[in-house]
Amino acid sequence: MNQFTISLEELIFCFYSEGFFEQGMSLKQAYFPEIEDEQLGFLFEAACRSLLAKDAVEYRNHQYRLKDEYCPFIHVLNDADYTVKLSKFDEQGSERNVSCHVSKFGTYSHELLFDEQVHSIKKMESNDGLLTKAAEFLNIIDTEDKSESILALTSNEFELLLEGASETPSYLKEFLGKHDYQEDITRFINDLALRKGKLDTLMRLSYDKDNAPEVDDMAFILPGTRHTWLVTGITQNEFSVITASVDIIKDMLFVKER
Repeated sequence: MNQFTISLEELIFCFYSEGFFEQGMSLKQAYFPEIEDEQLGFLFEAACRSLLAKDAVEYRNHQYRLKDEYCPFIHVLNDADYTVKLSKFDEQGSERNVSCHVSKFGTYSHELLFDEQVHSIKKMESNDGLLTKAAEFLNIIDTEDKSESILALTSNEFELLLEGASETPSYLKEFLGKHDYQEDITRFINDLALRKGKLDTLMRLSYDKDNAPEVDDMAFILPGTRHTWLVTGITQNEFSVITASVDIIKDMLFVKER
């Protein structure tokens, strides 16, 4: 079995069933803040019946628990070695997100569907699936060009470019004039304008001893007409625009052995 699709209520039940009370309570507070304890009991009963219908739980030790083959799908959401978060805008301008968790249980993708009411958790065949998933999701156009920086920007300059792409196109023309309309820079700015400044995102998170997430690496992604552009250096607040390649994405995705 390589996929487990469950409702939000079922996920909360699974967290409690597996002893991850903090995670279950966090979801309950986020989505059902008005529910009293008695109502929560009714919610759990309904979720349990739904999971029984899926043959995902069984009665043992005087309580309903997840079957062993389903446990990794829940445990990986609580105990990953690190997580890669991918975010992109579709053609309608709506944002879509997927998280990929790498752990001792394997590598799993986790996507929220139907206004975050359904969770789809899939196990990848191998860690290499993470690279394939990221490249396909972010539409990485691989290039043999040297991935040297075509443009270095301060945080303020980058923010002004995004504002120009979404609100004041005249600023982009002024910016290009300052850079002598260099070919690669012009191509990047034109692609940014077509996207109205909306950028996709790749972010790798690790976890501290308290299981709190920390950003290890991050890049903005801009699908272009000829290249996929990466804006790197975000965690150092030193923005650099380069053309993407699968090798660069691979270096960002996988934690190097120390």
